[in-house]
Amino acid sequence: MKRQVWLFIVIGIVLVGIMSACSSDTPAGSGKEGDTSKKEVQTEGENVSLKMLVSRSPVHADYSDMLVWKEYEKISGVHIEWELVPDTNFVEKRNILLASGDYPDAIYRAQLNNSDIAARGSDGIFISLNDLIEEHAPNLVKLFEKYPEVKAGITQADGNIYSLPFVSDFQSANYGAKLFLNKKWMDRIGADEPTTTDELYQLLKDFKEQDANGNGQNDEIPITGTEIASIENALKGFWGLGNRGGAHPMVDIDESTNDLRFIPTADQYKEVLEYLAKLYNEGLIDKEIFTMDTSKLTAKGEDDTVGAFIFANPVPIGQKTKDDYIGLQALKGPHGDQLISSLNPVLRNSGAFVITNVNKYPEETMEWVDYWYSEEGMKLFFMGKEGETFTKVGEDEYQYVDDIVSNPQGLTLDEAVGKYLAWPGAGQPTVQTEKFSKGGASYPSAIDATSKVSDYFPNEIWPQFTYTQEESDLLASTGNDLTTYVDEMKVKFITGETPFTEWNKYVDTLNKMGLDDYMDVYNQAFERFSKLNNE
Repeated sequence: MKRQVWLFIVIGIVLVGIMSACSSDTPAGSGKEGDTSKKEVQTEGENVSLKMLVSRSPVHADYSDMLVWKEYEKISGVHIEWELVPDTNFVEKRNILLASGDYPDAIYRAQLNNSDIAARGSDGIFISLNDLIEEHAPNLVKLFEKYPEVKAGITQADGNIYSLPFVSDFQSANYGAKLFLNKKWMDRIGADEPTTTDELYQLLKDFKEQDANGNGQNDEIPITGTEIASIENALKGFWGLGNRGGAHPMVDIDESTNDLRFIPTADQYKEVLEYLAKLYNEGLIDKEIFTMDTSKLTAKGEDDTVGAFIFANPVPIGQKTKDDYIGLQALKGPHGDQLISSLNPVLRNSGAFVITNVNKYPEETMEWVDYWYSEEGMKLFFMGKEGETFTKVGEDEYQYVDDIVSNPQGLTLDEAVGKYLAWPGAGQPTVQTEKFSKGGASYPSAIDATSKVSDYFPNEIWPQFTYTQEESDLLASTGNDLTTYVDEMKVKFITGETPFTEWNKYVDTLNKMGLDDYMDVYNQAFERFSKLNNE
């Protein structure tokens, strides 16, 4: 009898093993080798419904009615209950919800900085994603292999990844401070494109003095932008500053010592400010530069009063004149430097998406969001559905339908797209590429401006660094004080309110404010990033 009982037990164990093996041949979310788009997000059995908080751009339609989300629900089988909050008060609303404990399963287009991410990760509200990425996010894993700095940049000081990024693999979009010159004006006054900073000064002077717009009035604005920092960032590379890109405007590497350098105390930075002060004193920089915004830039452009401006693309200068401009080549500075330092990192936003600790479906949520890092996901996100929002015009070439590019109601591209797709405003968990991105950075003059200077971009571009809580506290206090003082003195030096004979006093003040402590924090964060980036 005992032998019969043991026989039945053994047979039962074998049968269970066979059934387990059969079921493991096709686990939920698996797909054929190499297919890392649709099949990972297909769920089996229970229907998954998730609540997500989202920052809503003014041009976005209701997400429940938006084509991109309807199509993706068909693909994924995951239903999203969206809570839309306008961009203008999103951060406040998000923080209130997180503090109250009444928060959703995930936050999409989360607008989180590294300090926020680290704090909410360490207190357990945002869950660690390390294992979920390895097991359920093949597209992210591929992205990390291509760009190790992305993984390094979203790994917090405690070694955990709590958030997913918005990545831009599109050089024109990453080259933010393009300097556009009015080619029509140059032709009218017989001027050549400048090749040095001295020649740029002379061209701006000629714009002002030779009635470059031909209207007989002294109304030319030789150069403008949306703020003085935009002009500074476009030019400082010609003095060798900003050699690790645009994400760290105050710190780079002193390549003569290989140490970190605080840019605003460098001798070259003083020369940049002296150059800007010369332009400002002679009326070559827009007198309203300290109160400018995009709408003012457009108004001045439409009046054909702008000789040069700084922006990521020509769109803000106005529909009437945007085709009059060309991108400036990389100039040689007074010491022979020829660097375009305003290139942003591919990791544009480290806090685009988080999963919270109330989420009952973290694996399915990770698979849901990983799709947007696939080729197919990018196409759906940026282009939509073939025949409804885009048509294919060649091998791997796509364009929006006429209702979007030539909207009969006169809507802008972002407004027309925003009825169907959620990409306007950026900051989503996906990858922006030249292939699918059709915004301002894809304008021919923006592409040409980027190609023209691409050989002069820095060899290494840093993303934002991550910090411990103690380091973040120092940056929030001493760091903010230093930044405020640098910005205040920049204006005073440029306008002449403070003479450059006071430069040493300015540097001494920064040292007394705790510059050494600030740079110590930067060094620690840089060392952590370098170690992760080289693993």
